[in-house]
Amino acid sequence: MDFSLHNDQLSIKIQSTGAELKSLVKRSTGKEYIWEGNPDVWGSTAPVLFPIIGKLKDDKTTIDGREYRIPKHGIVRNNDKLEFFSKLEDRIVFRLCSDEESLEQYPFHFDFRITFRLRNEHLIIYHEVMNTDDKPIFFHLGGHPAFRVPFFEGDTYEDYVLRFEHPEASQSYRVTEQGTISNETRPVPWQEDGTILPLTHDLFAEDALVFKDLESRSVILESRKHGPVLKLDYAGWTHLGIWAKTNGDFVCIEPWIGLADSATSGGEFVRKEGIVELQPNEVYEMSYDIKIL
Repeated sequence: MDFSLHNDQLSIKIQSTGAELKSLVKRSTGKEYIWEGNPDVWGSTAPVLFPIIGKLKDDKTTIDGREYRIPKHGIVRNNDKLEFFSKLEDRIVFRLCSDEESLEQYPFHFDFRITFRLRNEHLIIYHEVMNTDDKPIFFHLGGHPAFRVPFFEGDTYEDYVLRFEHPEASQSYRVTEQGTISNETRPVPWQEDGTILPLTHDLFAEDALVFKDLESRSVILESRKHGPVLKLDYAGWTHLGIWAKTNGDFVCIEPWIGLADSATSGGEFVRKEGIVELQPNEVYEMSYDIKIL
């Protein structure tokens, strides 16, 4: 089921399964910003990543001496148990709580909520994780929104760039064929002193760009011919992924807390890079902001 929300400037649709953003439209132009989710290319549009990002090494992990298999990107994505929790004039909230099924994959009690809030030309996506267990819980968290590229009529994919807040020189950590993160890096074709990353389909021939040490905490998607499209602010997030299918007319800008297992991972969940430890009855909060330009 889809749920809608709008203000004077924007309208959105969220699919209750996975609390996945399916549409973001500027009302004055009718233009759609979110990838169409063509299943022949990539059927998702904006998966919510919890309690892992990407894949586990060998598709398994160990927690308190027991082996668990958490699906790629976690247990929120594609989950039809998310409940529509509340709706106000400017926001809509979905909720997922641990149950017998989730405990077989991820053995912690939690209350997960995601809020989509419209404020003027901004869509702000808030994440809350409450520890309802009697012991610490551990998790990663991430966003995965896919934006249409090309956006303007007459443009090609190669007409688009990502403009970063600060000059960057980082290389990307390689993604292995098994979906883990290598300790090896690959060069990134930065332009204009590192503020511009040109988009090409070939850029993703080796999977995602994975960054651990960027200075920037915002990035603008823009057309070289027509100017800026949108800005994503991700202050507070520790890692950033940039990804697309090589045959897909979109780009994903992915703020992460943590990342997929390393190729040399020992398999202990609590030792995953960037893991969050949350004490009983505490709440962890993180958000990112999409501004339509």
